[in-house]
Parts: sequence; C-alpha cells; structure tokens
Amino acid sequence: MGRFAELPSKPGEGITMAARPEVVALLTDFEVKGDGADQRFVHRDGRPFTAAENELIGSTTDEDMRAAAGQLAAVPQRLIEMITPYLPEGDEGSEDEEDPPATG
Repeated sequence: MGRFAELPSKPGEGITMAARPEVVALLTDFEVKGDGADQRFVHRDGRPFTAAENELIGSTTDEDMRAAAGQLAAVPQRLIEMITPYLPEGDEGSEDEEDPPATG
C-alpha cells in the first residue's frame, strides 16, 4: 500500500489547522458598536474595522477562537503576577475589616 496507507480514512481526519495570528489579534481587539442593523466591529480604541478586517474576522475558525480565548484567559493571571509585588503584605489596615466590639 505504500504512501496511501498513511492517509486518513475519513475526510478531515488527522488534519489540524493552525490559528492565524492576524485573526487572533482581531479577536482579542474588538468591540461591537451600535445595535440592530447598525452593529459594526471596531477596535477597542474606537477605530472601525477595515473591509479587509471584516472579511478576515468573518473567516474565523475554531482554532482561531481557541487561540484568542487562551490569550484572553491568560491576561488576568499575568496581570495578577505583575501587580502582586506592589500590593501590601498581610491584611493590616484593610478597610473591609471591622474592629471587634468593645467589651465593657
């Protein structure tokens, strides 16, 4: 059988597509403005998507979505890692704590 033995038995089986960085970048930098028929994609800084960007985001694959979700999920953890060294240690002076009631 030679080379043909290596082919998958079902169409699409064994084939994985890589996420496209340009699509992942758009998926992590967009907002939807307007409502109803006036909805449109814009960048988070307010710039409207170009026609090419609209077409590109319209071709989003599952792999693109997974990669974008992974990047967005990593943001809070990375933020915590960056901020933690600057936070005061312990709970001293916490505004949420109440003093115990005075005893008489």
